Amino acid sequence: MNFRYLLLFSVLTSCFIFAGCGAAIVGGAAYGGYKGATDQRSIGTMMDDSVMSTKVKSRMINDEFVKARNIDVDVLNGIVYLIGVVESSSQKRMAADIARGVEDVRKVENQLLVGKSSIGQEFDDTMLTSKIKVKLLQTSDIRSTNIDVDTYNNVITLTGIVRTHQERDKVIYVVQKVAGNRQIVNNLSVGK
Repeated sequence: MNFRYLLLFSVLTSCFIFAGCGAAIVGGAAYGGYKGATDQRSIGTMMDDSVMSTKVKSRMINDEFVKARNIDVDVLNGIVYLIGVVESSSQKRMAADIARGVEDVRKVENQLLVGKSSIGQEFDDTMLTSKIKVKLLQTSDIRSTNIDVDTYNNVITLTGIVRTHQERDKVIYVVQKVAGNRQIVNNLSVGK
């Protein structure tokens, strides 16, 4: 248990060392209101997507086989994106089946990776995600609060809604500069 506290302390300390992280954390309080004001989905759609995401994640957590610890569930306009790492192809299929079983799911994009992730890899992924988020926050003409950045085993996934194709291209460019030669999965949609 002490190792977990040491790891948590190390992650938080490292985050503050990187430029801009302190501002990102302090600014986090305003995030919810800003995201709601800039998201192009209607309030009803945002609520539906949020409820759907919660239902999918809850069902996965309650499933003993899927082990949803390393699965992120993002929902945009009724499309469920499963992002993360599972131990087997069977778990990957079962996670998608669980998501499809939730009412009003239009489509499931199963982008789960099959494999394992070490504590060191999870730390590296967290640090890379933080660097990307900070860089997006610092870049003008990008509404970064509308973009979810997830990194699992060096695969970066971008999910969200941007206003224009130019904004999407700029986001990808900024992320590529930080990510180097790592794989980037683009789930960004333009407009509604």
